[in-house]
Amino acid sequence: MDITKAFTYVFEDKNWMTKILIGGLISLASFLIIPIFLLGGYSVAIIRNVMKGVEEPLPEWEDWGGFLNDGFSVFLAQFVYTLPMLILLCVSVVATGSMAGLSEMSEMSEDAMVAAILSTFGFVFCIIFLYAILMFFLSPAIRVQYVKHNELGATFRFGEVIAIIRENIMDILLISGVLFGLGLAFSAVTGVLGIIPCLGFIISMILSIFFGPYMSMVSGHMIGQLARKINKASGSVVE
Repeated sequence: MDITKAFTYVFEDKNWMTKILIGGLISLASFLIIPIFLLGGYSVAIIRNVMKGVEEPLPEWEDWGGFLNDGFSVFLAQFVYTLPMLILLCVSVVATGSMAGLSEMSEMSEDAMVAAILSTFGFVFCIIFLYAILMFFLSPAIRVQYVKHNELGATFRFGEVIAIIRENIMDILLISGVLFGLGLAFSAVTGVLGIIPCLGFIISMILSIFFGPYMSMVSGHMIGQLARKINKASGSVVE
């Protein structure tokens, strides 16, 4: 996997400034929800272009409907995969509330009640933590599966998604590690800028607006490389 290319290809596009600027403006409106799907769909378009071997994979901001559809589809797929974790969290909250109510009706001591609640939350936290790690692997695999088949239903063929992870676990680890490192580096930079009164805060805010879109472009290229590798290994013809 060419990690350097994933970081530099953006600036090889003749219209890269305009494309990042539009991405930044869209990220400003993320509180409206729909822009989140647009940014997600744009990243999917990058994955698709890299998989196909397009020379300049950074798409124009033109196919708004396609971006919205792809972004929402991937979001829905990931949401379904996180449902077990969300259900477990809801059950733990209800169970904790029930234990608190029962303690008032029974002779359970306050210390015993606190111990029971902490034990419940400790167990649930461990499960959620492990599930969150699993999602680090599932997220790239879901995107690859979606782009390969261009349909939402394909993302729920769990066996195929797990096969992508199993056969490409080192590449997925690399992708997750690079993105995690990029996030840490950005946090460090904004932290240093935060020391500078006023000007540092303004620069940090401006960088924050464009960091999200750029990070999605980097991740899109890396996942696209993974999708292309999988297609070549399987002998699939990319149209």
